[in-house]
Amino acid sequence: MSRFGGHGFARDESGAVAVTYALALTGLIVIAGVGFDFGRLAAMDSELQNGADQAALAAATQLDGRTGACARAAAAAASLVSNPALTASGNQMVSVASEPGCDASGKIRFFKSDKSTPATSDSDARFVEVEVDSRSADYAFTAIAGVLYGTATAKAMAGLGSSICKVPPMMICSPDPGNPFNAAGK
Repeated sequence: MSRFGGHGFARDESGAVAVTYALALTGLIVIAGVGFDFGRLAAMDSELQNGADQAALAAATQLDGRTGACARAAAAAASLVSNPALTASGNQMVSVASEPGCDASGKIRFFKSDKSTPATSDSDARFVEVEVDSRSADYAFTAIAGVLYGTATAKAMAGLGSSICKVPPMMICSPDPGNPFNAAGK
């Protein structure tokens, strides 16, 4: 009897692998979609953290202890950040709400030299913590299933402080000309 006849068709197993591939392919597509969307969320988190770092560094440059230092630092944090969050949906620019108050509340917080005590005036503000506004991402695959959703935000702290000399591996300092740098550590 021929292979395509009625009796041999029930016992023919030559296409059994196609069912296995069809079932496995569904799972692989779901895993790839979740991985792709998680990668987009991780990229957006990196973009937000980069913006927070830049805003904190810009604000820290204004903490000189003079009158208006906190207001200048808050303005620098809010206006000098120009990073886009390319993976975010809607408004893509990383932004910081300007807060001229010299306190430890809101999105721009000022601290004294111990990094935990809130600053109360321009003269004792030595560190600034900046939190960027949160962003949400459009998901490519998991939006259908509703598996991943939410927003991301980032914080960064910066300040002007003393440097540490003679510590390997950096060893970068600006030594006093009257006191030459001793490379032997003595």
